[in-house]
Amino acid sequence: MGIQPWSSVKYQDNREAPSTRVSVVMDPVPAGRLLIVEHLSGYTAIGQDDVVDEIWASDGGTQQVQLPVHFASRPLNYGGGLGVARNHQFGSPVRLYVAGGAVITVSVDANTAGFVLAKVVGQLVDP
Repeated sequence: MGIQPWSSVKYQDNREAPSTRVSVVMDPVPAGRLLIVEHLSGYTAIGQDDVVDEIWASDGGTQQVQLPVHFASRPLNYGGGLGVARNHQFGSPVRLYVAGGAVITVSVDANTAGFVLAKVVGQLVDP
């Protein structure tokens, strides 16, 4: 099998009932393969007057990376329980080694977390 490109894009929407955390679980790494993650990015909607407390990704084991926020959008009206919010872009090159069967979870903490869209990009290799 050698080396094969891999990516996963997932979205979790909590706009109707925002909470202090919104998380998304990426596709599992195929059994018998090792995923070398190269980049994590995405965006999240946070209440207009709130700040992002933390964005991180974890393999559910010992690996965790913190992701920086790059900028916030103008106020946007999403309606529902979220109301007016700003989109915050995040992302960074990273290096994670994720075993077959494991999943990466990307989480966002803020006083009012509405949704998150996350992308993971890397290479699958034979262990």
